[in-house]
Amino acid sequence: MSAITEYVRLRPHELTKLRSLLVDDPDEACEYAGDLRMGDEDEEVSSRGTDTDKAWPCLQYLLAKAGASIEVIGGGEPVTDDVWGYDSPRLLTVDDVATASRFLDATPFDVLAQHFDPAELASANVQPDIWAEDWALSYLQDYYGHLVWLFHAAATDREPILVWLD
Repeated sequence: MSAITEYVRLRPHELTKLRSLLVDDPDEACEYAGDLRMGDEDEEVSSRGTDTDKAWPCLQYLLAKAGASIEVIGGGEPVTDDVWGYDSPRLLTVDDVATASRFLDATPFDVLAQHFDPAELASANVQPDIWAEDWALSYLQDYYGHLVWLFHAAATDREPILVWLD
């Protein structure tokens, strides 16, 4: 499985432009969102977006086990029927982002790690098949940190987040 979940925070004018592009030029809409996710060339790390690499299925599983009230991996409302990579892009509203951020801010990775059991993950067919590796937990922690940071920043700025599986 080579799919990764991508995220980008959207300012009001960016969301307006994206919605227009989705009608006028769907391919350009995907490229526009991808460019926003990457941020400025001068930034070492984008302040506008992130991805979860291949950690997303396990993070999704662990977040569900921890009782997350908002699905930050596969949630949100589709903004188009067009497929970007593996699915249609979805929008987590400002309220969704705020709710998710409160949960993520209040949930240190140690809480998720309590639910991390490589045998259980294998039994549940949580891909990719890497969870028994020595580095798997730190890999998940790193990408969880990216999610916490992004959702906190978007909630602080009252921005929605666009999510898609690429």
